[in-house]
Amino acid sequence: MRKVLITGIAGFAGSHLAERLAGRFEVWGLRIDANLSNLEGIKGLSLVECDMTDYGSLSSAVERIKPDAVYHLAGQSLPSVSFKHPGETLRTNIFSTLNLFEALSALSPETVVLNIGSADEYGEVREEDLPVDEETELRPLNPYAVSKVTQDLLAFQYHKSKGLKIVRARPFNHIGGRQAPAFVASEFAKRIAEIEAGIADGNTLTVGNLDVAKDFLDVRDVVAAYELLVEKGVHGEVYNICSGTATRIREIADKLISFSTRRIEIAQDPSKKRPTDTLAIYGDNSRVRALGWSPERSLDETLKDLLDYWRGRVRRSS
Repeated sequence: MRKVLITGIAGFAGSHLAERLAGRFEVWGLRIDANLSNLEGIKGLSLVECDMTDYGSLSSAVERIKPDAVYHLAGQSLPSVSFKHPGETLRTNIFSTLNLFEALSALSPETVVLNIGSADEYGEVREEDLPVDEETELRPLNPYAVSKVTQDLLAFQYHKSKGLKIVRARPFNHIGGRQAPAFVASEFAKRIAEIEAGIADGNTLTVGNLDVAKDFLDVRDVVAAYELLVEKGVHGEVYNICSGTATRIREIADKLISFSTRRIEIAQDPSKKRPTDTLAIYGDNSRVRALGWSPERSLDETLKDLLDYWRGRVRRSS
């Protein structure tokens, strides 16, 4: 059975990827904290405690596992946190990636690597750039995005200079169960579930900028693309993972409220707006579609599943 290593396995997308691959692959994961709640019920995982910003710790893990493939998901993933802690975001995301590429180059050079960046790399997108394809200029607008651009460039450099078999991915916004409530759709769903359960004050959903439009995908469709890119992606190439359509935050809120059993009002809070943001961004997914991928789940299905996830979480905690 082929060995795969998932960095950040206990996170949102990492846990969904582990769930998808478990049973068909020997799945290893790197983790740095004790919170493994996202991995509950996923059998057959081998976990290694590892601080990826410590080269010695990471190289020991790589030498022990010698993976056939690495899915690099670990890092600080919140743009809002990156504004508050820019140095820590840059240090964590850049040096964990640098150490990974150095360790693989020295100890497991035949490993296929999927470096997972972000659509935030595109940043300030002009209307004439839409839909955003992989050749669009990168104009990052927050420290998190800068860190992902740097990771992406490191991936390209190590493929060219060291011959590492790295495929580069730029996923757009993905949503689903296990996502932290710091992300907009998950925040809305959690709040609605709490209102339904009668444990929230009032019946108001507090929101930021409802006019922002993003390209949303179900996390299960995203990790399906990740697996495909490891198998079929061209080394050194970059691939957008996106739906190809933009959905306004207002529509996300309205859809979730329509699935609720309670009457819920919307109130805007200016403090929830990012210091910088683009009003609309959606991607061109033709490059990954050419490999045989396409999204399988509708936005309605995804949001219903997300709300049901939070209903279950709220019931268990109340």
